[in-house]
Amino acid sequence: IIQPRLQCALANDGLLPPMFGELDATGNPRKGAMFAGVLMVCFATFIPFSYLDDFVSAGILIAFTVTNCSLIIMRRESPESDPKLLPKLLVWFNIFSFVTCLTLSHGTQSPVGWAFAFLAGCISIFIATKISRKCPPASTFGHATGKASQIYGSKKYFSTPLVPYVPCLGMFANYFLISQLSFFGIGLLFMYTLFAVLIYFVYGAHNSVGRIEGWEDEQYAICEENDNRSPLTGSDAVIT
Repeated sequence: IIQPRLQCALANDGLLPPMFGELDATGNPRKGAMFAGVLMVCFATFIPFSYLDDFVSAGILIAFTVTNCSLIIMRRESPESDPKLLPKLLVWFNIFSFVTCLTLSHGTQSPVGWAFAFLAGCISIFIATKISRKCPPASTFGHATGKASQIYGSKKYFSTPLVPYVPCLGMFANYFLISQLSFFGIGLLFMYTLFAVLIYFVYGAHNSVGRIEGWEDEQYAICEENDNRSPLTGSDAVIT
């Protein structure tokens, strides 16, 4: 049900072709709904339901993992001596965390498997610690992305405790749940993720609003203006 609206939002941001953002006379993304419907029918037809339910759940866990990565990127920044350090460390943390969880779920039948899982886990902890020590807190929210100067400024946003340890723990927990899938299910998830990444780099990265116009555009600052308004009182609130 929500897939057409998600596609519409992505199209408005330039991450999908404009066709998915087109609305009909009733305000519904008809083309996007037809595409999503055909895609879901194909999934339901050719993928056994025993794999499909796990596949959908794993996709949500991947989204949570991306959210945790994004939180670290918004809250931390690379040192001036190594501007690419934070992205590198996050990539390696994700790799070793997934390897650790995959080994714990499928490779602990022998002492060698336990030793390998322990080693990969220790490396994951070491990387998380290195992020904490080598990557200082961002001066402003989202400073590491280069998009925070005009939109976020010096405003104080929600606080997050123990960054990067809590987000890293969240990513590890997500990978542990994903790793309990069968290898066929993990393979499906990997292909789906690879397909999404391919679409982003082939189309989205070159056509996104952030790349062409910049997120400082007026329409993306509306939420900031709303933040400055006084909260509604009981007499002002209207339920429709």
